[in-house]
Amino acid sequence: MRYIVAGYGRFGRLAAARLTNHDRDCSIIVVEQDGGRLSGILPARVTAFNDDVISFILDPGKVRPEDIILPMVPFHLIASLIVSSIPGCKEIPFPEQLGPKLPNPFVLNQANLCCSRADFICPDDCPEGDLCTVTGLPRDPLYEELERLEVPGFTVLVQRSFQILPGLGGYPMEDVHRIQRHVKSGAYLVATSCKCHAVLTALHV
Repeated sequence: MRYIVAGYGRFGRLAAARLTNHDRDCSIIVVEQDGGRLSGILPARVTAFNDDVISFILDPGKVRPEDIILPMVPFHLIASLIVSSIPGCKEIPFPEQLGPKLPNPFVLNQANLCCSRADFICPDDCPEGDLCTVTGLPRDPLYEELERLEVPGFTVLVQRSFQILPGLGGYPMEDVHRIQRHVKSGAYLVATSCKCHAVLTALHV
């Protein structure tokens, strides 16, 4: 298995360390634009590229469909990949009626917002089971709720973030290609979501 860790800040370093400790046979590619973050000794089986994350991931000569992308950058990675790969695609303000439809929404800017099942800080090693590790209550997957979301004038596209290790999620590159193929013309709400948390971006082509 090969993992692409997109961003090598605090969470990117944590992801690489956990992966190398868990899977002795995996290979890990770290992509980070800030060369200063790549100084020092990298964990075993980690190859680092001082490059723009978006350009690197969209290069078919560098990333394979079966590679697992771990988004560790401070922006909605899959939405940025769509904007960069589809001519005329851009971020637009998300519709005002969206917020009340989501659990615990938090506005990042006019085009992006997050939401969460939790109104507390989750442990960073949550196993994402059927019961919440904090409250002990059952939890329905947020990605399924978002797939049912209806917002007039918008097509909703949801990318599930699959748990790789407790507290660590990602998705295969072939899923990025799948969502790209769905974006043709019109307005879209693109979401990346695990069982409890999500980020959504409004786009228009």
